[in-house]
Amino acid sequence: MDKDYNHRVLKTINEKKLSDQPVQEKKRRRKCHGNRKIQRFRKKCRARGMKPQNIERKIKKRFGDSHTNQPTSIINKNDSIDHHTKTNITLNQSIKKTSIKRKREPVRSLSQFSISQPEPKKTKLEQKFIYSRLKLLDLQFCLNIHQSLWQSYFDLSYEQHQWPDHLYKITKTNEPHSCQKFIQEYLTHIQQQLEQCSTQLNLQATTCPEKLTINLVDHHLKEYICSQQKRFTRKIHHQLKRFKDELHEKRLYHILFDNNLTSDQKEAINRLIHLRETELQIRKELLLLEQRILSKLLPSNFDQLDTLIASDFYTPVLEDQYSLNYKLKRSKILQETKRTWLDILMESYDVKMKECNRQYQEELTQLELDISKYQQHHHDARVLCRTVQVYIKHRTIQIKKDTFQQMNNFHGKLSRRRRQRSKKAKQTIGVSPEVILNVNDHSLAMIGHEYLSRHGNYIRPNRTALRSYKERVKIVQEQHEIMINQMILRLSEKCHINAKSNIFKQFSERLQACLMRHYMAPLPFIEHVRAQRDLQTMKLIRRKLKKNQLLLRETDKGGNLYVAHVNEFEEKAIEYRMKTGAYEELSSSPIEEILSKVTRLLNDLHAKPNQISPQQYKKMIPSRLTVELAYMYYNPKTHKNPITLRPIMNTIHAATTGISRFLDQSIRPLFDMHAQPRPIIDGGHLLRQLEQYVRNGHLKPTTLFCTADITNLYTMLPQDESLKILKEFLLEHHYEKVQGIPIGIILQLADLVLKETAFVDGNKFYRQIIGGAMGSPFTLTLANIFMWKWEKDAICGAIGPHEIYGRYVNLYSSSCSIRKD
Repeated sequence: MDKDYNHRVLKTINEKKLSDQPVQEKKRRRKCHGNRKIQRFRKKCRARGMKPQNIERKIKKRFGDSHTNQPTSIINKNDSIDHHTKTNITLNQSIKKTSIKRKREPVRSLSQFSISQPEPKKTKLEQKFIYSRLKLLDLQFCLNIHQSLWQSYFDLSYEQHQWPDHLYKITKTNEPHSCQKFIQEYLTHIQQQLEQCSTQLNLQATTCPEKLTINLVDHHLKEYICSQQKRFTRKIHHQLKRFKDELHEKRLYHILFDNNLTSDQKEAINRLIHLRETELQIRKELLLLEQRILSKLLPSNFDQLDTLIASDFYTPVLEDQYSLNYKLKRSKILQETKRTWLDILMESYDVKMKECNRQYQEELTQLELDISKYQQHHHDARVLCRTVQVYIKHRTIQIKKDTFQQMNNFHGKLSRRRRQRSKKAKQTIGVSPEVILNVNDHSLAMIGHEYLSRHGNYIRPNRTALRSYKERVKIVQEQHEIMINQMILRLSEKCHINAKSNIFKQFSERLQACLMRHYMAPLPFIEHVRAQRDLQTMKLIRRKLKKNQLLLRETDKGGNLYVAHVNEFEEKAIEYRMKTGAYEELSSSPIEEILSKVTRLLNDLHAKPNQISPQQYKKMIPSRLTVELAYMYYNPKTHKNPITLRPIMNTIHAATTGISRFLDQSIRPLFDMHAQPRPIIDGGHLLRQLEQYVRNGHLKPTTLFCTADITNLYTMLPQDESLKILKEFLLEHHYEKVQGIPIGIILQLADLVLKETAFVDGNKFYRQIIGGAMGSPFTLTLANIFMWKWEKDAICGAIGPHEIYGRYVNLYSSSCSIRKD
């Protein structure tokens, strides 16, 4: 009573105070600070050093003109509102503050849109009816699936007089009768729920709005439920299949152990099962380790090595090139050490599995001998041995299925852990190829390290989906035009199909429709967010590279990327040119001179009879509209110490590219046919030769493996001597003509390709006076023929009949020799 009285008194006092206060005609207005989103965008642009005019232009382009208005317009609009007296708020009322935040609309499937937002738009009553009926139909669907599962449990168990193990755990008994009773009661309970659900559906059907057809609504809702409950259906099917496998395993177990086996034989079978399970457990650990390697999350004991080699061993006041070299050496040593540890660990897993497999085969052989000794009939012994193998095979398959299911769960856990790693854990050095940042910019290291370390197995989302509709239509038209032009050339040459025929028009229309479907298909929400994040990261990296004058290049070996300052690349390029002396600097561009020489030679040969055919002339003649001067770029050799550069010349649109490609296509098949010994194709080819060498019994303890590397083979190739060796190779194998072209013309064309090689590097022009262009197709074939002469004179006569010699040329030449003492 006292509390209520005090509350009423307090309420009347408050109301009296509020009524006595004079009504303010104009309440103090909060200051409007404008659009905070645009202010943050302006702040970022100013931090990047942009001018105010450019900032306003970007704001108009991104946010539109309506968002760039000043807050004064909002104030004036508020001033025009009449200020009425506001209702008084008592003390016992709570004031709720609503936050104005932008909410993301939930991503819904097409079936959801067809149900929840059909055309024309449904009223609230109709939508409420559809949602409530959807819940009931979903419940009915799940009950039916559950009922079919437990009915299958009952039928299979009653037929084979065996019950699932988890039922024994639920009933807490080992009696089959209790399990049968439990399943029957559970099925009765499910049936009662289904009847109750059907009754509710029938009652709800009577309240269906007039504009809706109940049969049509039920049909579409059931289709939607089936499409959304696929995961639940797969789970139920998996449980039923697992139950059938369990029953099959029990049946095999009873068949096996009801054959009057001795205690020793039973122990041998148990040992076989244990060995197989041990082998599969080791394989499981190996698979988990491989998943960790792919997810870039090594075991914790590998990360302990980072603390042994301290990163702050050499820390000068100002970071210079010496500190960068130290960091690069440290990361390289750690990476190589961890890779060695991984090799040892994986080799130990392999040894353990081989040992378990060896013991398993020995135990199985011994068991078969014991069974054949105790069994009177040979047929019964074979059947029993086959039953043992079938039972162990079935157990093996079940363990493998469980392992793969655990692998999927483990992969998800690793993905979550990788995203939740701390900043210190992300700085640990892994074993996968990572970007090498030979710079002092820590911001680039933090932003771009993870993105640039992604290699070929990272699937990037389709970024064209982020572009506007007009830009995508333009891309489709360009791609369609390129493909159609290529098809017109191929069809007219080989198939003799007219481009104006109906079948070609149909193909063009279908191709355009396919491209439109590919480029206009919307990305899923997660992929769209990932594409936006990757695009922003890529733009930020580009700005950092441009601002700090950095170059991003792919390494010569390893498949990773390398970032360094432009001055470093220029210094090493100058050092390379001075070391080789293969290039001379020109005062102006020689593109016109080279083009005139190539055109004059080909025109003269085409005018003379029996020199080159019109088709060959068409392949070799350069087009003045597309011809360009070659340019030089460098790939760093990070596997060498110190890091050097490999020069590569881009000659795709050079004037001599047509001749070089024609010579390569004409002479390379001849070299592959007649070259002895044959070059090594790849590592697998060499391993097969070594395995054959071992099988023939030639590998001895005194056998020596020797390798040699020819430095700068392409660059230091003598031009005149290489042409003489080319002529010698063709004459030795009785080739007076190559594809109808005399050898003299072939040598004349090859001389033009070698000696008319010019390129641009930076702002300077150069001509190559020694060797061939690394990047020209014919250079590789000419280098192979040059090495053929050296091998024939110096190597082939010195090796024995059983020894192996091979040469692998791929941007460099190496030879592998195995010699017996």
